[in-house]
Amino acid sequence: MDSDFTNMTVGIIGLGLIGGSYARGLRKLRVKHLIGIDVDETALQQALSEKVIDEACTTGSEALQQAEILIFCLPDQVMVRFIRDNVRYFHPQVVLTDVSGIKGHTAEQIQPLLSAGMDFISGHPMAGREGKGFSQSDAAIFDKANYILVPHKENHREHIELIRQLALALGCRHIAEVTPQEHDRMIAYTSSLPHVLATALVNSRSMNDMTKYFIAGSFRDGTRVADINGPLWTKLFMQNKQNLLEEINRFQESLDLFRQYLKEGDEQGMEQYLDEAAVRRRELVYENHSR
Repeated sequence: MDSDFTNMTVGIIGLGLIGGSYARGLRKLRVKHLIGIDVDETALQQALSEKVIDEACTTGSEALQQAEILIFCLPDQVMVRFIRDNVRYFHPQVVLTDVSGIKGHTAEQIQPLLSAGMDFISGHPMAGREGKGFSQSDAAIFDKANYILVPHKENHREHIELIRQLALALGCRHIAEVTPQEHDRMIAYTSSLPHVLATALVNSRSMNDMTKYFIAGSFRDGTRVADINGPLWTKLFMQNKQNLLEEINRFQESLDLFRQYLKEGDEQGMEQYLDEAAVRRRELVYENHSR
């Protein structure tokens, strides 16, 4: 399949923050035709009025037959249901991809629903921002972002490469390929746990009317993702419950160690603990910006 996106028709199902950001990014890539599908007619009208999309639908329809790529920005089981109900409309060689934060066995549910020639390449852009909805969407969220591909044995290599090239064209810098199990285990640590910590910070009994006068960079950065889509993240947390519980336990062990140093007045232990964190953080930032 040709990866010249200017000659392609792309459909985006779900025009929220991520779907809208894809649409804006694809508009910059000058795709031939962009179809947006969402039950939210206000979002569709805004996208049309801003010329972010060329065609709008509130449900699956024959319009989908035009799309060579379909990007699903929906909760996984809603996506599975949409595919089951609308696969009859899909282009015979369509490549489907998603943005789901938890992979589980979703690909195994989807692939049997597809006709020969269709392919589902599971993906996860490590991109986002505060808030929700199309009004918060921004193509810049993909700039220098990481992108995770989660292929399975039935995928065609050229289709995996197509989604890789799409991610790069949108501005993503680092692309990794992992199994669903590896993805969900790592996401529990790098994404879910930070959201739990941020919400725990702002839900602390220490938060009061005076807090806003004592906020500087560390608190602002540490609580940024506490502006969270509650229904969405509740589902994500529950879907990956065992991995997240394991990461909470590991974090608790690390926090208990710090508490021990503090309680016992162990300055040497605390200093080593902090120095190790500083080294790990510098190595992480260096690695992320040097590849």
